[in-house]
Amino acid sequence: MLITAFAAGVATPVFAAPADNETVTAQGEPIQAGVFTSRWGRLFSGNKDKFSGALSFSSGLKEQWLTIPNGSESAQQKKKINQLLNLSLQYSPYSFWFANVTLRAPITDFDKYTTDFRYSFGYDDWHPNTFSLVYSNYGDNHLFPSGNSRFTYFEQGAFTFAYKFSLPKSLEKHLLINKGDALTCQVGVSWVPRYYSLADNDLRSNKQVGLGGCGYTFKQHFFIRATAFWYPHSDQQQPWNGDYSYSFGYAGYTPGSFSVQYSNYSGTRFPGRSSATAKFREGTISLIWFLPF
Repeated sequence: MLITAFAAGVATPVFAAPADNETVTAQGEPIQAGVFTSRWGRLFSGNKDKFSGALSFSSGLKEQWLTIPNGSESAQQKKKINQLLNLSLQYSPYSFWFANVTLRAPITDFDKYTTDFRYSFGYDDWHPNTFSLVYSNYGDNHLFPSGNSRFTYFEQGAFTFAYKFSLPKSLEKHLLINKGDALTCQVGVSWVPRYYSLADNDLRSNKQVGLGGCGYTFKQHFFIRATAFWYPHSDQQQPWNGDYSYSFGYAGYTPGSFSVQYSNYSGTRFPGRSSATAKFREGTISLIWFLPF
């Protein structure tokens, strides 16, 4: 996946009749922007092409302390805006089965990093009233690991099982603003076999997270999404694990089109809770170009 930082919602839309100039599927259903299974979301939801690709630029909104390698076994702290160039490729061999990988490289200090990547695979149907099962890994994955590091730490990825559903028609008709708009929601659970605990400064086992949220698509392309997370074992929630995530923007679908979005997902806290680390300026702006092939 190309952009991380969004999450899935909970609802199966009742589709209004699309206008003549709106993007629709072969069944006449308006395509929804941002229908996601994983906590971070899928870039290519609704894309039926066997091969898909996208190039994106992402940037934070404020400076932060980043770790910059200055040797094979050493690094230094540097305060700057985190900006990345991302190349995402997806293969969908059959139906809604998929595998996707994103290569990431920093805009500055490029020569000091080894290229890292993120990946996911599984079954993810973006239609309502469907189940999804996705594995995703956004951890310390490197194409050319150094020292004793591994290529990937598969056991530290997340398995997410989710269900998309629609709201009752009697309720949804009062929530949709225009014909062709869509409101889609989702509930699910994520399981991480091994995760890092800051309090213990060590790896722990069996992290569990519940999630639920909704996404609204306006005029087929503009969207807003929000997802809340629940940790059955509160000590498993780390400072960077948010209580909720949200994103909004404009999504294109066809090869050669562009998308732009703002997303915020790390360290968010509900009102009344302490240790919040993610204010609006700590979110990320992303510009995405769907490759024309």
